[in-house]
Amino acid sequence: MDLSIIVIVFLIISVIIAFGIGANDETFATIYGSRVLNMKQILILTTILAILGAIILGEGVSETVGKDILYIEVTYPVVITILVSTAIWLIVSSSMGLPISTTHATIGAIIGIGIFLEGPAGLNWTTILNMSLWWILSPLIGFTASYLSYLALQKYKEKRLKGFQDYEKNERVFSYIILITICITAFSRAGNDCSNAVGIVVGMGDIQVDLLLIITGISFAGGIIVLGRIVIKNLGKLTELRPSTAFVAQAPTAAILFIGTLQGIPLSGSHMLVASLVGLSKASRTPMKSGLWKIVLIWLITFPAAAILSIIIYLPVIQFF
Repeated sequence: MDLSIIVIVFLIISVIIAFGIGANDETFATIYGSRVLNMKQILILTTILAILGAIILGEGVSETVGKDILYIEVTYPVVITILVSTAIWLIVSSSMGLPISTTHATIGAIIGIGIFLEGPAGLNWTTILNMSLWWILSPLIGFTASYLSYLALQKYKEKRLKGFQDYEKNERVFSYIILITICITAFSRAGNDCSNAVGIVVGMGDIQVDLLLIITGISFAGGIIVLGRIVIKNLGKLTELRPSTAFVAQAPTAAILFIGTLQGIPLSGSHMLVASLVGLSKASRTPMKSGLWKIVLIWLITFPAAAILSIIIYLPVIQFF
């Protein structure tokens, strides 16, 4: 197949996967749940941050899909299959308002195509098992950090706050803090995720990176506007939130993810945030809203679903190469 056609195909797929990642972006869930901003304000802000993050932070970032996991040749059909499978599963889960890990969907697709082409020998199981350990630890870390942070917050309130006015002033301060924290997170996530979506295209030839990142940034924002609002609403309503408790759930997760990223540890932001909200609910003795079981279920079926999707999609894709 002509290289120019391949580039166009990868560009289209990159836009689709950027849309899928945006559709499953739960970054502003705690802002919505704590009523710091309404949904219209969130969508305007997240659109701006998505495009700016892609343009300012995205250039020069590239990711090789399956680099350390696959023991097979990573051909164009294999990469297309992995990207499309990931995008489809992200969009499907987002349409149901359920947050999943993009990493888990991608690894599930990689596992499916690796086994289909070479059997168990096509995969680096040591790497997969090492990653799996951190996938199990991620929600445990999120739960524990949120639980302990809430207890520390309550001690602070008991010692420093003397009445209703102090309490409301404290919440106003936290509303600004959580908003700034979330904006930084959304800005960084947009730059990183959009770069991952187009990295494979950038590495293929003389591509106008700035224009490509603008396009995927808009696609990322479009995913949030069309489907991401459903995920934000569902996750934001999982438990009762105030600005201070939203900060308790969000800040430890953001800090641990940042440290984990620096150390090269694969942590799931979605899993940690959900677990943090559960930890917050337990510490505050506030009942969880219905829907948690659906989130856990979608987590469990992400790997096999993405794996099966990759096999189904690979069969027609290989016919074009």
